[in-house]
Amino acid sequence: MPRDVSDGRYVHTAVVVMMSLAIFASASATLVNALNPGSHLMDVVVPPLMCLVFAGSLVALVRHPEWLLPVTRLALSASSVALIAPTWLYTVQALTTPGTQLIAILPPISSLLVVLIVMVMFFFPLRQAFCIALLLWLLIALPVLIYLVAHPAEMWTPRGTSLLMTYGPIILMLVVLLPMLSGMHGTIDRLASDRVSMEALINLDPLTKIHNRRVSEQLLKNCIAERIGGGVIMFDLDRFKAINDTYGHAVGDQVLTAVAARCKALLRANECVSRWGGEEFLVVIPGADDVVVRQVAERLRRAIANAPIGAVPRVTASFGVTTIRPDDSPAGVLERADRALYRSKQRGRNRVAVSPALLDGEPMA
Repeated sequence: MPRDVSDGRYVHTAVVVMMSLAIFASASATLVNALNPGSHLMDVVVPPLMCLVFAGSLVALVRHPEWLLPVTRLALSASSVALIAPTWLYTVQALTTPGTQLIAILPPISSLLVVLIVMVMFFFPLRQAFCIALLLWLLIALPVLIYLVAHPAEMWTPRGTSLLMTYGPIILMLVVLLPMLSGMHGTIDRLASDRVSMEALINLDPLTKIHNRRVSEQLLKNCIAERIGGGVIMFDLDRFKAINDTYGHAVGDQVLTAVAARCKALLRANECVSRWGGEEFLVVIPGADDVVVRQVAERLRRAIANAPIGAVPRVTASFGVTTIRPDDSPAGVLERADRALYRSKQRGRNRVAVSPALLDGEPMA
């Protein structure tokens, strides 16, 4: 499985889990506030609204995984509003109502701000994430900090010092770490990209840009080890030396590249065509039976022979076909395919020959 696909599924699963936890948390807050007769109206209204937002986001993500980024950003925006509104409401209430302490009426939302900023780090570009995090700190943390500094009696209580530490050093530390974390993420992405490039260099034939011998050998070993069977097609371009001698090696390279492209276009994603060496190619088809592998070989033969390639008016290839037996070895499979290819050459070229195992015991020609 490609790395980007695997990583995308991991992120999607992680967000679905977080949405589920957010639904549980907001539903729990809704229940607690509903059972508390002294709850403020905002405490009664905001949690169920957020529960609906997270539930809708979760349904959207399950039905449309490709909406991951916009749905997540929408949920983060709603969460920001849900933290900003009570912060300002209760701060103003504590300032304007005699005998009311902010530490007594402010909901336990300080930890949610930390989670919100961390989520912003992952789902927004660096510059945008930094600005959003700073804005959230200004709108949510700063009013509380100003209030606490102006009311030392509340600031030095256990709740006050907890708010002071969370909204002060901890949040600012997260904001400062944003560029560093983003830089690390960029470095990881570059390393992953370099790894993909290195794998391409290792696994691709530099001329034809199809798989090289190493890949087809490994796929053949996997088919045997995992007992999924399959078919193997070995083919060789007919009189290729004459093409090089007549038209030059540049045209010969053009022929090899065109043949590789035509064959690759006819094969499915799980089927592998590789340059085996020189003008020889190998196709491995996992799970194919003898009928399918012969049909594929015939399609490839016609695709090569039916149209000229550059200055060469006609290019043909000879094919040898075999299937993988339960007790096979890679060497045994390749030997049978090679013998069938030799048989095709003996019978006049530009044809498909199968190994004796596919001919119900027909003797080798």
